[in-house]
Formats: sequence, structure tokens, C-alpha cells
Amino acid sequence: MRWFPQFLKTFAVLADTNELSGIVLSRDPAGERFLRIRIFDQVLGLKAALFSLPGKSTQKSIPPDLFDDVNCLLNPNHTQLSIPFVTDFQRVFSYRALAIDPLIFLTASQIARFYLINGDHLLEPAPRLKLLRSSLDSFQRAQVPQVVLLKLLYCFARDEGLPVRESWLAGLPRRLSLHAQEVLGLPVDRAMIELSVINEILESLRNWMNSETELRVE
Repeated sequence: MRWFPQFLKTFAVLADTNELSGIVLSRDPAGERFLRIRIFDQVLGLKAALFSLPGKSTQKSIPPDLFDDVNCLLNPNHTQLSIPFVTDFQRVFSYRALAIDPLIFLTASQIARFYLINGDHLLEPAPRLKLLRSSLDSFQRAQVPQVVLLKLLYCFARDEGLPVRESWLAGLPRRLSLHAQEVLGLPVDRAMIELSVINEILESLRNWMNSETELRVE
């Protein structure tokens, strides 16, 4: 993965930035009064921040939910090696509706996990954030949620400069290749495919990415 130039860019920017803007990918307790929330930011990629939990004697806002699109202001006194505290945030958009359908939420969580594993050292986070937002938006139109995951993994690998079309897609058995090309070429609201087939295609793409690239897919 082409991460080193992004590391240098991030190192130079960190001291001056007091903002995070992006999608919430995880929420974990950090002691009794805080949540450690990881956000995929348009400039810095995957970053963690600490949010205060509201208490009985405080009027603090409830921390953002999973998949919320947020703008955060950070404590300007944080160091490059510490996790910054969030002093204020704005919820730009909520994807809470994803939780209504268990299969959609599970598939969206797989996307979040993929970004959590691979989002630290990306050369260009902004296009990857655009892809993430587009994928989350697509779930409300998708006939088969796994098609959204397939398209995201394929586009992510392609945009990283990996030979996903020339190597993986071209190497699929003809039966799977025809289905894969069809769903990749159609809008998600028109892409119909049997669950057993899309899962087989996804498993093949996972295996290829895990064995032939530096990206990791669970």
C-alpha cells in the first residue's frame, strides 16, 4: 500500500488541525466517562477521538452513533501522540436507518470493519470517504445489500491501483465472472443476484485481496 507519502503529509498536518470530518466507524468505552470513537476523516484517514458521556449534572450532547457523518472540533492542546478530546461536534447526517434491516446493518458493519483495518495509511483519504458515503447511501436503494459491499471492495482495490479487473475478475470461473460483471456494471437498484452466488463472488474477492494485495478483508 502506498502509505509513506500520506504518513509524511499527516505528520505535517496533525499539529495544525483541530477538526475531524467524516464517518463514525466504531464506538468503544474509554473509562467511565468517555467513548473512544474512530472516524474516517477526509484528510487524515482513520483517526480516534474521545467524546465525553453526558452525566446527570452536565448538558453535554449524546456522542454520535455508528455511521453518523460528523464535524468535530478538537481540544487544541492535544499532542501528536495523544488521542484528542472533542470539545464540540455537529451531526451532519445520520445513517441510523441502516439498523432497521439486520442484513443491511451486518453488511454495512463489514464495510466499517474493512475501513478500520485498512484506513490508517491511505495516500488519498478524501476519495475513499466519498466511496464510503456513496456506499452507505446505496443501501436504501439496493435490492441485495451484498452488492454494495462487492462494489465497494472492487472500487477500493481499483482506485488503489491494484489489478482487480485484470487479475481477480479475469480469473473467475465463467459462471461467476458473468454474474460479477453484470452486478458491477448495474446500479444497485437493478442488480439482482442469488445470495449464494453473490456470497461466492465475495468470498473469491476476499481471498484474492488477502493473498495478492496488502489490503485485508475479514
